[in-house]
Amino acid sequence: MAQKQRIAYLDYLRLLAIFGVITIHVATSLSFYRQDYASLNWQILNFWDGLSRFCVPVFIMISGAIFLNTDFDLSMEKLFKKYLRRIVVSYIIWQLIYCGWYYFAKGGDLVTVAKFLIGSYDHLWYLPMIAGLYLVTPLLRPLARRRPLLEYYLLLALLLAWILPTCLALARLWPNAPKHLALATAALSRLLGKLNVKIVMGYGGYYMAGYYLSQAHLDKRKLPLVQVLGLAGAGATIGLTGWMTAKSGHLRLALYSYNSFFVLLESSAIFLSLQTLKPQAWSREKLGELAASVMGIYLIHPLLIYYWGKSPVWQLAAGNAAWLPVLAALVFASSLVIVWLLRRSRFLARWLS
Repeated sequence: MAQKQRIAYLDYLRLLAIFGVITIHVATSLSFYRQDYASLNWQILNFWDGLSRFCVPVFIMISGAIFLNTDFDLSMEKLFKKYLRRIVVSYIIWQLIYCGWYYFAKGGDLVTVAKFLIGSYDHLWYLPMIAGLYLVTPLLRPLARRRPLLEYYLLLALLLAWILPTCLALARLWPNAPKHLALATAALSRLLGKLNVKIVMGYGGYYMAGYYLSQAHLDKRKLPLVQVLGLAGAGATIGLTGWMTAKSGHLRLALYSYNSFFVLLESSAIFLSLQTLKPQAWSREKLGELAASVMGIYLIHPLLIYYWGKSPVWQLAAGNAAWLPVLAALVFASSLVIVWLLRRSRFLARWLS
């Protein structure tokens, strides 16, 4: 199979991000929402889940780094006939596969199946989301070329999509918050809604940030500061989520949002670290083959989590959250093997990469 030219650090980011996705979904499968929130077991799950929140932002940043780069050949015809067509067809196929599996294998009801068909089956939400970003790519590419406009866009996104919503979420969920804080939070939330600047909300900021950071020339001496900020972001996500949940006795997961400012710090630090260090592949061909399997792993890994969950190995480890990374590695490895085998077919390879 012919290999297209690949960028090593982006391939490493893909592999790191897919492992993060699997970690989150394995944590969810281990009764994340039904445990004693004050227990050590739940706090360990919270650690791994909170630490892995960079995964989706990094995937989006990778797409932005590629599709917004003017050196990347992207005509309207190529965008629609190659990239969007592949996403749409993959989405339809996998929606039908998962809805059929949910109904026949899991014994689901038709009402829920209908809801999945109208909406998206769990993790498949990512495909229409990224398709939406691809649709506006021809509008964003000229903006990305003009650095002052790109920086203005990112400044608006930083304030309106990341910092302000995170501050409002913290104020709403803070234990025993004074009444005047609740009133001020509600007023600011209404004002943010009335601004209605959807162009910088959602995931567009990560898409543009991916291109911006891919063009950065960060002095390696400044990288430790970036990494400290990233660790602080991850620590805030984990620590504040654990503290607020234990304090209230109810799940407080607002900081798990991919648009949390703390998740932005962690995601940007991970992206910049690999972009600056530019680790070399031990084998470009093998790294490319692994990275080309990431989409397929993303599509099938929930099936592996479900069926591994019925095995004695999983049942033995499931009672102790400390085993979560091992279980995630098991799902990753088994998914990789299946995708590698499926990709031997030229036809199947088109819809798994």
